[in-house]
Amino acid sequence: MKKIFPYQFVWILLCVSIVSCKKTGKSNDGWTDTLNSGLIRVASDESFKSLMDQEISAFEIRLDSAFIIPIYASETEVIRLLLDDSVRLAMTTREPNAQEKQAFKEKNRVVRSSIIAFDGIALIANLSNPDSIIGLPTLKKILTGELKTWSQINPKSKLDTIRVLFGGNQSGILRYAVDSIVRGGTLSPNLYNVNSSAEVVRKVMEMPNAIGMVGFLKVPQESVRMMRISNEENATLENSYLPFAGDIITENYPLWRPVYILVTDPRSGLSTAFGVFIANQVGQKVIQSAGLLTIDQSNVMDVMVQDRFPR
Repeated sequence: MKKIFPYQFVWILLCVSIVSCKKTGKSNDGWTDTLNSGLIRVASDESFKSLMDQEISAFEIRLDSAFIIPIYASETEVIRLLLDDSVRLAMTTREPNAQEKQAFKEKNRVVRSSIIAFDGIALIANLSNPDSIIGLPTLKKILTGELKTWSQINPKSKLDTIRVLFGGNQSGILRYAVDSIVRGGTLSPNLYNVNSSAEVVRKVMEMPNAIGMVGFLKVPQESVRMMRISNEENATLENSYLPFAGDIITENYPLWRPVYILVTDPRSGLSTAFGVFIANQVGQKVIQSAGLLTIDQSNVMDVMVQDRFPR
């Protein structure tokens, strides 16, 4: 089983740089950046806004002549921006699918991908909701509509219909729920898409009967409650966990996903340099300080990644 190391990604990028540097003449693609200077745009899944902002700040401090403008959107839109050559680096939670890969091929674009972190998906509830522990099998029944009310989970609950909120029908978290939790089952009519992860949080703050699914970085813990999740249907305090790095690496916390950077930079310019930065020491320190699981912390997860997220 191949292990996932950021250095493999760096080696690929450096090889591309050597080949690119042998070419002479000006580029006709409209991009004027170099490995250490210029102005570029990059794209990111909106759930990683705070992480991307921190990575950009740390990168720009080290290169006075480098400027990066981020674009935050759904994962589908992020990959479309790559395909249109509007950006040449994206942070997302998946690689291009078969249809997208074909579109890149038709445009003679090569997408280089690397896993740079692992993100826990948080289940959040209103602060007034006393039910804060749930089993993964129970969550699946909620998502498929088999369980519709809080009283079906807790007979003492005074809340009515369970409303589940996602940040848009093109969000990576909704795709994760379908692919990794429901696994192709029919979704409940009580699932609602709103515009963004931030709106999911706002709605959960307003609605006592709602739960939301958001990336760990989007949880303001003073405003909503993160629910503890167990792999077992009979969830208890002892067998349930929160989406922290330590419980993801042991797979005690069941809802996690890889975070990728995708690079389509054919000239090894600033997008390439930024990708190398994120995958290495300083960029990984930024990821760790944000609370996500870094590559250096997670070699033991290689088999888990290959089994759950085949590349």
